[in-house]
Amino acid sequence: MRGASVRILGGGGEVGRLSILVKLKDSKEGIIVDSGVNFDEEDRPIFSSTYPPRYVNAIVLSHAHLDHIATAPMYFISETPRVYATKPTSRMAKLMLEDFLKLNGYFSPYEHYEVKRLLENVETIRFGQMVGVGNGTYTLEFYSAGHIPGSVFTVVNAGDIRVGITGDVNTIETKLMKPAQLDVIGRLDVLVTEATYGSTLHPPRRKAEERLRHIVEEVIDSGGTVLIPAFSIARGQEIMMVLAERDYGVPVYVDGMIRQVTEIFMESREYINNFSLLKKAYEEFRMVQGWRDRNKAWRTPSIIISSAGMLKGGPSLYYLKRMGQNPRNAIVLVSFQAPGSNGRKIVEEGVMPSGEPVRARVEWIDFSSHADWKGLASIVEKTRPSKVIIVHSEVDVAREYARRLTSLYDVDVIIGENEKEYVFEP
Repeated sequence: MRGASVRILGGGGEVGRLSILVKLKDSKEGIIVDSGVNFDEEDRPIFSSTYPPRYVNAIVLSHAHLDHIATAPMYFISETPRVYATKPTSRMAKLMLEDFLKLNGYFSPYEHYEVKRLLENVETIRFGQMVGVGNGTYTLEFYSAGHIPGSVFTVVNAGDIRVGITGDVNTIETKLMKPAQLDVIGRLDVLVTEATYGSTLHPPRRKAEERLRHIVEEVIDSGGTVLIPAFSIARGQEIMMVLAERDYGVPVYVDGMIRQVTEIFMESREYINNFSLLKKAYEEFRMVQGWRDRNKAWRTPSIIISSAGMLKGGPSLYYLKRMGQNPRNAIVLVSFQAPGSNGRKIVEEGVMPSGEPVRARVEWIDFSSHADWKGLASIVEKTRPSKVIIVHSEVDVAREYARRLTSLYDVDVIIGENEKEYVFEP
């Protein structure tokens, strides 16, 4: 009987910067699941800790968001471990990591060469697949996490311990995504779970969709233009799909990296819930190709879906500067707004990045792609672990989620801390 350990390299007591090491208790070699970054108040990257690369049997990238992948190229400075990712994840990782270096290269210990080496070492996986790693020491299983197209819930079989790692996870159906594949995972010994919204209940998705449509109709009917800043990966495409169900009588423009990611999704049919609706949006909406299109988009009534979702940069910031002073226009935020971000300041303080008051209508709608606390609890109910480690969560949220879990289930809950290693026996 062989025990296993879980070490938190990032994501303990914080949202993002996730990195988990799973290994046999008496072994140096192990499996890394995710290796991401966070950003400080001055928008400089804070990398997760790393494990000695020579002892890394494999790296799993659960999905392509920077808070799960942007430290991973460090392992390729001195070694070339195998990387497991779905096809959409590997394609989006290339986009995201190259953009990350363009914006943060000065602070990064790796360069484009290491990103290239990482991508060259990707072995493409599919949902339901099992892979032996380290001469059969570990067996990896991959299931849909329901978060974004290609996102995986990873199970690491280490000795006699079965460890499940959610990555980012969603348990509800959206137009873009089917829910996580919880019914096929089976029983776990240890569940390492995100709990970004471990103390929150999201409103029904249908209500969020209807509210968005209602706001858009009101603004268009009054002769205004709607700006919808959205994350490039998944959020932008979901908003496209919601809007494609109706004809608003004005052009819908799509700008920023949302365009490139949508092109990847158009070649990833098996990972999309309602592909025909995404195809309709892609074919009917206008993809902004340059400054001529950009200047045209905001001058007459229209709907503009653009990155970046927090208005930190990208075309959405350009549109905000030109649209934010007109009370007939609306800025509809559909993504998480980090403290200190331009989006958060607009919502809470009503001010533009320039310090001027926002005169446009400002709305925020909850379109989260993370499970709320009830969704997270359903993972525990279906996988029946004896131990749960909470990561990817603010400490107070993690404590509240732990309290709710222990009141519902007979389970030991650990609030994960960075640099700590937790040992589990069969």
